[in-house]
Amino acid sequence: MTIWRNLILALLATIAVGLLLNWWNFSSGSSPVARNFAGNGGSCLSCHNQTTPGIVKQYGESKHAANKVSCLDCHRGDPGGKLTVNHYDNQIVFKPTPLNCSRCHPAQSQQFDHSRHSAPAWYAQTGATAFTDKQLQQYGLSSTGSYNDLYHLESPDITKMACEVCHGIGKPNADGSFGDCSKCHLSHSFSLAQVRKPEVCGSCHLGPDHPQKEIYEESLHGVQYADKGSTWDWNAPAGTLSSKNFSAPTCAICHISAFGAAPGTHNVGERLSWMLTPAQAVKRPDWQTHRQTMQTVCLECHANSFIQNLYDNADKVVQQGNSNIATAQTIIKNLKNEKLIPSAPFSSSVDFKGFEIWHHEGRRMRFGAFMNGPDYVQWHGIYEQLLDLTELKEWDADIRSKGPRQSTAQDTSKSTKNP
Repeated sequence: MTIWRNLILALLATIAVGLLLNWWNFSSGSSPVARNFAGNGGSCLSCHNQTTPGIVKQYGESKHAANKVSCLDCHRGDPGGKLTVNHYDNQIVFKPTPLNCSRCHPAQSQQFDHSRHSAPAWYAQTGATAFTDKQLQQYGLSSTGSYNDLYHLESPDITKMACEVCHGIGKPNADGSFGDCSKCHLSHSFSLAQVRKPEVCGSCHLGPDHPQKEIYEESLHGVQYADKGSTWDWNAPAGTLSSKNFSAPTCAICHISAFGAAPGTHNVGERLSWMLTPAQAVKRPDWQTHRQTMQTVCLECHANSFIQNLYDNADKVVQQGNSNIATAQTIIKNLKNEKLIPSAPFSSSVDFKGFEIWHHEGRRMRFGAFMNGPDYVQWHGIYEQLLDLTELKEWDADIRSKGPRQSTAQDTSKSTKNP
């Protein structure tokens, strides 16, 4: 009987000690869920460990927490700021902006602000309407730029769940900054490995108009990533990366990371020689320097002759696509000028056909050429572009044979039939 009593007492004592330790860990901000949590003297943890435990776990496992970066270091709001709210006697912003991030990451924030990921990304859909004159001047954006016609046609009920999700990386914020760092650096983990892997870029850069994700997966670079990526040193310190860490590049390696002799940057266009997204692709300002910087990355694995050959061939693909697109746009412009089709954007299936010739097929062949995706240069690119251009020419002849039509007879459907 004495033995059983002693066992029961020992068991009760063990349970009591465990409960006491759990209470102590929780109240001191060192629970197993958030063992590295820096917090705000525990006050953030005491609530959010109950209300948003998933966020606490992500943050507790992050480098920010390990380096004692507190919740308020990121969420601190300026008194009287347009985004600042009083939250349990703390002046905070619920969603930090690049202005908040710039307190610790000034160089990266400035680089991002000069990139196409910043204000130009939002401008691409809204035009000048979302910007003040000062902002337009600051970012070198035209004051005459109008809404993207398709964005306007689809209406906010659709675009807020579509275009705006990705283009929000450059959305204006009430504090005067532009963009959203968490589009790439997912809150609250801020993982180097996560942002270096191609999947984070593929959440936006995919689909019929900019299929960089699919092109990368098709390329030998992507094949190497699928085969060997699990062995790469994803958490190597910034500024130390080379082919010793990565036997093939990812999106970040080519466009952002310090790799080999190329310095790191958050300006994703700093290594690009072409502006490939407009109907007519054009060389970027200072494109020679940009190209040389990108080729420095390539030189980690490839001979200079191989690199020059790829760029020469890719340039020719871009130029041929430009020529085909110019032909299509001239046909459509003449039809509208002669009042043979409605003048309003996307008011005829001819408009949709012309749009796909540049916005889908033209872009695909350009990106495929520079990213080693032959299927996107050929079957998803030039083949479909020539097919649609031939069909457009047939439509042009058929429309002209019928003469002018009433402008009210608008065909807004996407169809392969004659308009």
